Amino acid sequence: MKNQKVNKQVVGIDISKDSFYACYKIKYDNQQVVIKGIKSFDNTYKDFIIFLDWCKKRNKTSEIKPIFVMEATGVYYEELAYFLNQKEKTLSIQLAQKIKYFAKSCNLKTKTDKVDSKMIAEFGIEKNLTGTDLWTPPSKEFKLLRDLSRERSSLKKAETSAKLQLHAMRYSHEKNETVVAMKEKQISFYKEQVKEVEKEMRDLVKKDKKLFEKIKKVQTIKGVGFITIITVLTEVNGFILFKNIPQLISYAGLDVVEKESGTIVGKTKISRKGNAHLRTALYMPAVSAIQYNKELRSFNERIMKNKTLKKQGIVAVMRKILILIYTLWNTDQVYIEDYQVNKQLQVSK
Repeated sequence: MKNQKVNKQVVGIDISKDSFYACYKIKYDNQQVVIKGIKSFDNTYKDFIIFLDWCKKRNKTSEIKPIFVMEATGVYYEELAYFLNQKEKTLSIQLAQKIKYFAKSCNLKTKTDKVDSKMIAEFGIEKNLTGTDLWTPPSKEFKLLRDLSRERSSLKKAETSAKLQLHAMRYSHEKNETVVAMKEKQISFYKEQVKEVEKEMRDLVKKDKKLFEKIKKVQTIKGVGFITIITVLTEVNGFILFKNIPQLISYAGLDVVEKESGTIVGKTKISRKGNAHLRTALYMPAVSAIQYNKELRSFNERIMKNKTLKKQGIVAVMRKILILIYTLWNTDQVYIEDYQVNKQLQVSK
């Protein structure tokens, strides 16, 4: 390879909670692709430094900078992503759906962290990763809003758990009034904390007039509140990674999967492989929208016409709400109930 120039360098990263595998691939002018190394590292700041040194030793040219590629799964990739960004490295964070389809196109059947890192590196070699494919970290305000949103979600879960415990205590034999009072106090504490977090979120948004006005437009969807919109926007970083609706639905884990083998037809269900924070944020608004939003109520009734499980309609409405938020945010428009009906009336005049 001495006479060949380096055409491209990619570091594929498959990351998990405690560790990650990295595969360093180089593509030469003659189109030959060579693996320069595969290694496992701990998902810690100390090993991030070791990882960069490992990459530096495999980089044989200063003209072509390596592109680091990883999946946007969970939150485990974030520390390494921010580290690489701070070190001014070129980084591409891809949706899991894209990587999954690429693996299928390669007829890849073996699935291990090591194999996945090689496949992600190959994805980077094959694709022209430029422009919106390159990762831009969310603004400090967006990240703070997301952290506040997740803290609120955590507090709400703790509050719900405490309420269930209190309910059990009240109906138990010879209940201890002191313990009951302590549990009631705990619930009050969680409620106050939720209020504080929500106030902080609202105050932060109001400081950005443009953001505030856009959120107000999205909030015209009946049954969908401010907190839901903030949670969705911050979990998807303002939708900048998403080029179409199927990508967004898959990222939220609201895409439908069917299990079928021969004459055996399995149950149809959502994948649940995406962002759990998004699904949690959309559930109660979907329940509310079925009651108060005429269009979404009709949509739910159509979905449930041949269904037996109530949750199937709720999940469909969750998807619909996510699509509406995505559409209104990108078009900077308000929600118009009975849009198609109104449009037809205007055409007929």
